[in-house]
Amino acid sequence: MSRALALAVLLALAGCSIAPFQTGASKSASGTGAANRPAGGAGPVATAPADIQRPAPEAVIEAPPPVQMPKERPKAPPATLSPASRALVTQAQGQRKKGDLPGASVSLERALRIEPSNPLLWIEMGRLRMDQRNFPQAESMARKALAMSIGDDRTQSAAWQLVGDALKARGRNPEAQAAYDKAKALSPN
Repeated sequence: MSRALALAVLLALAGCSIAPFQTGASKSASGTGAANRPAGGAGPVATAPADIQRPAPEAVIEAPPPVQMPKERPKAPPATLSPASRALVTQAQGQRKKGDLPGASVSLERALRIEPSNPLLWIEMGRLRMDQRNFPQAESMARKALAMSIGDDRTQSAAWQLVGDALKARGRNPEAQAAYDKAKALSPN
């Protein structure tokens, strides 16, 4: 019972703090500047007279930003294989020479689980896909190696060479030649 009474008192007090609702007739009858008050009736609102014209903002012409020359890409150290990956790549190359392409694939997949971000492994897997005559996948793996080897010219050159080989095998000779040109431009001579 006391909770209900306390709740009723709180609601009554809350109702007293809210301004009463005014209709259009009561606004004009009050004559206290109710037209300049916000809907809540909190107080007068300053308004600018309608006959004052404000000047248009001036157009500011800014100088164009200075032209920046493209920065030369930072050189990255050549990619290398860890001892475990190197052993698996050597094993895979021996399996490829013997014609055991599925076995070579398993060996390279194990190496990729060890070093998934090593571009040399993706190039090697792409070469295996070339031997398996899966040229689109070989190109895809070479492009993945390109993305992982930014700044490493030697690895990029090998990846572009693989891209060219995959494109040439699919009869896309002009694109293959462009890839070979990129490989040659990056090769360390």
